[in-house]
Amino acid sequence: MRMRRMLWLLILLALAAPASAFPALPAEFSGSVTIDGNSAPAGTVITARIGDRDCGSLTLTTAGVYGGDALFDERLVVSGEEGDAGKTITFLVDGVKASKTAVYTPGTSSSLALAVTKGSGSGGSSGGSSGSSGGGGGGGSFGSFMPAAPVMEYTGSGSLQTDAEGAVQFATVVTTTEGDATLSIAPGVRAEGRFGRPLSTVSVRSVPPADLPTLGEGGEPIGRALRCGPDGATFDPPIEVSFTLTPEEWEQSGAGERFVVCWYNSETSAWEPLATTVRPSTRTVVGAIPHFTLVAVFIETASVEETAATTAPLTEPSLTPDPVASATAVQRAGLPFSWLTGLAALAGATLLVGIRKRG
Repeated sequence: MRMRRMLWLLILLALAAPASAFPALPAEFSGSVTIDGNSAPAGTVITARIGDRDCGSLTLTTAGVYGGDALFDERLVVSGEEGDAGKTITFLVDGVKASKTAVYTPGTSSSLALAVTKGSGSGGSSGGSSGSSGGGGGGGSFGSFMPAAPVMEYTGSGSLQTDAEGAVQFATVVTTTEGDATLSIAPGVRAEGRFGRPLSTVSVRSVPPADLPTLGEGGEPIGRALRCGPDGATFDPPIEVSFTLTPEEWEQSGAGERFVVCWYNSETSAWEPLATTVRPSTRTVVGAIPHFTLVAVFIETASVEETAATTAPLTEPSLTPDPVASATAVQRAGLPFSWLTGLAALAGATLLVGIRKRG
């Protein structure tokens, strides 16, 4: 009987233990990280701190990126204590304090772009005065958000600096390792991952024809395709994906045909066209893509209007002269049109009408 009472007492004491015995759920962070406007190199250490206590750290394995959107990507885990909820988290990048902070919310996963400035932060009084032509000390805290270059350029994959709503902060260009295709993302584009979170990284790689899905109707791509990632990422407005064709690929398009960028719809197992711009001077074909998937360049038959815009009319001209039509015909034939050329065309047509009437 006494033993049974002791057991019940131990159970009651365990249930009455203070909540501090159970640690708070951690908060996770991922995103881009820059130093002086450039991607932080691999090996950079990010440290999270609440008050004067370090609560988590992560070492970069990829330049400019910490954590990721994938389920098993390692993120910066911030472990707080009882009473830390709602407190401010500060972040150190290789010991330098980042301008952005976060609020500790247990059990959440957030995307946060971190940026620090080492060149003019704590390097002495001369460094601080040379970085500004007449600004006060308060302007330095915002300098870390202004990259040295207006365009962030990467090869293969790169980080996106976005705000809390997912709007891209800086123009970003990601080129394939082969250098023959690029993704171009303009500032202000809303970039989100599959689950609606702000996108922190993008990638692009070439896919050989042998690795593409079985093709149905609509022909086959010109050369290689591109796999843009992560799958399911969306962009509003659409971003640009551009292919630089080789001379051999360019020559495959004949009269009455045009290049078009298509995306692969896995639900219908079909390639669907995107809004496409062709730049003959650089043999570049550019498509506007609203979401990530497989994309490739195809050749399709041009419409009657498009064909007429690039070839001279083959039908017999009207007996009634039309100066505007004559001007258009001359221009389409590749000849310079002037008032003298137009006058000659008008006189010739008038003479033809007179001869037929006399006949």
